[in-house]
Amino acid sequence: MDEDPCAGALIRKPLGGTADDLDAQVQNYTGILLEWRSWLEELAALFAESAPDVDAYAGEEERRRSRERGVAPVVALVVERTDAGELWRAACARTLTWYLESTGMASEDAEELADDVVDGEFESWVAPDVEAVGKARDIIGKHGA
Repeated sequence: MDEDPCAGALIRKPLGGTADDLDAQVQNYTGILLEWRSWLEELAALFAESAPDVDAYAGEEERRRSRERGVAPVVALVVERTDAGELWRAACARTLTWYLESTGMASEDAEELADDVVDGEFESWVAPDVEAVGKARDIIGKHGA
């Protein structure tokens, strides 16, 4: 197991420097913010690629299919970013929630569904295999059907 307190976190830059070294702290926090921005930009591109048109013309069936298609790339990106360390499942649930919200799902429903899928299909410290991701995709794809 990882001894790193940031294992599985999306941002793995440790907080460093001392209270007396203001320049080092500024550089460190700037680096963390830039890494977070990079993560959000990567997600935005992925969501735009996977998300359906959420205007009035997009039918619910199209939205379900789109949600289903987006699961594997979202999970893969989180696993890549976190190395499936200790905190990876929380990061995955949050990211799946954001993805589902981006497809027009209500926030509460998205959070509940993402939490249920991650808790039910994925294990701590283990990158999900194709079967686990497939089950997660199926559960999300069938939601509301």
